[in-house]
Amino acid sequence: MAIAPKFDQDLRDYLENQAGILVMLSDDQLFVRSLRTAVFKTLGVKTDCLHVYTDPVQVIKVVSDRVARKLPVLVLADRLLRGKPNIEFMRTIKTTYPQARLLVMTQETGKHDLSQLFEIGVDSILTKPVSVDTLVEKMAGAIKPQGRISQLVQEARSCLDLGDTAKVKQLAQEILRLKDKSPVAYMLLGDAFLAEDRRDEAIRSYEAAHVGARLYLEPLKKLADAHKELDEDAYLRYLRKLDIISPLNTERKCEIGKVYMRKSEMENADKYFSEAIANAQREAFSQVDRVVQEIAEVVAESSPELAEKYYVQLLDMKGDNLTLDDMATFNKLGIALRRQGKWREAVDNYKKALTVAPSDERVIYNMGLAYADGQLHRMAVGAYEQVQRIAPEFHKTAPIVAFSMASAFAMTKDIPTARFYLASALEQDPGHAASRRLLSRLEQLGV
Repeated sequence: MAIAPKFDQDLRDYLENQAGILVMLSDDQLFVRSLRTAVFKTLGVKTDCLHVYTDPVQVIKVVSDRVARKLPVLVLADRLLRGKPNIEFMRTIKTTYPQARLLVMTQETGKHDLSQLFEIGVDSILTKPVSVDTLVEKMAGAIKPQGRISQLVQEARSCLDLGDTAKVKQLAQEILRLKDKSPVAYMLLGDAFLAEDRRDEAIRSYEAAHVGARLYLEPLKKLADAHKELDEDAYLRYLRKLDIISPLNTERKCEIGKVYMRKSEMENADKYFSEAIANAQREAFSQVDRVVQEIAEVVAESSPELAEKYYVQLLDMKGDNLTLDDMATFNKLGIALRRQGKWREAVDNYKKALTVAPSDERVIYNMGLAYADGQLHRMAVGAYEQVQRIAPEFHKTAPIVAFSMASAFAMTKDIPTARFYLASALEQDPGHAASRRLLSRLEQLGV
């Protein structure tokens, strides 16, 4: 079957007359050959317009340069690169360089994966294997909207960026005349109303868009944003609807968990946080580290039990690859354990940390606090003495640090040293109540 003349013409014009290029991220050599055939033999393009890489960093450099010079670029990226999801790369392209067009190439895949790709904002999806005709058609569709409605939508979005809401509403009405109850037209109306600070009318438009296309994510996103900080229950309801349609969105899983945390529904919070971590593991390890850290810090104050669970999970994932960068995680885990009264477990945690960083004064100090929690004040003093040998000014970090050290020395009857640290605490904060109380007790005892 011959390539439709319009797609042929649009793509050739893009590559030869508009100085557009194709940047491909793929390790599929067979598909690369098919693309070369389509561009240079079938279309007969003469320019050096195709650049193929297997490293996402190289692609991002090229795209960054093209966008900076206001030159068109179409990125073709495999959904799986070396067998692993390429989600972070695609998200970077669409969020950092929205001017670039993105066509994602994939084998047959499930609806949840496709929902995730559409939510990221990819311009087109191509399912392999594919004919040369379809390949050209998909590329042409990604670089130029096909059909009158697509052109009107593109024009309306440009007007919205310029703040011309009257023109946006006019174009939306024209779309509705062409296609009754068009969800995208209602979305444009909602965006225009929202820009005019007409929130109620915007919400009604977004709801109309949602009714017209139940699986269309954008109306639900707009409705969630419209209720955020105003109606927590409605916000959660729309987030959960989004999650049902597109359950691979890690950030949204985290946000749902946070809402349940605020509602003190810990079991539900844990469910969504755990699902967020599973999503992150599926995407990339670097994503996992960030997500687990964020979740653990969110729950640390209200639920040290959950914080413990997530910090342990993060350290377990590192296995034998622990480094100095993990000391903060060890310290936070220790704090979560101490808040639950698990001082022995906290001590064991700090001892494990010291096998990686034997001279980390913060870890040793926190171990001293754990010993003090267990009333092992001489062990606490031993830890604090070690801290002072490593970092003689450590007690000046904060009044509470000096006070904690003073307390342990006071409990072991080393009053001069206790007074020394109390003086430091009060020098840092003359009104530090706990230090004043301890100093007063020592004076009453005549020591």
